[in-house]
Amino acid sequence: MGTRPSFTGETLTGDIARGRFPEIRKAMLDFVGAYLLDFETAAQRAGLTLAQARVLGFAAIRPSSMKDIAVQFGCDPSNLTAKVDRLIDLGLVERRSDPRDGRVKLIAATAEGTAASAALCHSRDWLADVLGSLSTDEARTIQTAFDLLVNRATPDQDS
Repeated sequence: MGTRPSFTGETLTGDIARGRFPEIRKAMLDFVGAYLLDFETAAQRAGLTLAQARVLGFAAIRPSSMKDIAVQFGCDPSNLTAKVDRLIDLGLVERRSDPRDGRVKLIAATAEGTAASAALCHSRDWLADVLGSLSTDEARTIQTAFDLLVNRATPDQDS
């Protein structure tokens, strides 16, 4: 495996450039860039776009409304229609009525879609190589770091 490209050329100035922040920010951006490149490569090998693979992944976790999936994408539900329609054409997802509200359609992975989503996850070359080479302590450190970042970035639900 060769050297990974840097995924950011940004230059930080002023207070934001002091301390450890620039190095942590660059490391995070490089990680996200490598992660997405690996995900996109795996999606292309499966005949999907990155966005289609993401929709399939969400549908494989649990049947979800277009609105709920759109929240994960940070977009309007109408932006997902073509992606969902393509996945339906491929037999990977289907629209189902929500048993709690018949007006709402859920996007659910078919058995073939669930299998395709799992295969996609297992085909992630870079991620599998990186995670597979970590010691137990290294894996725990990374998990702790991600937990700290995500939990601090999530607004407190009690406030």
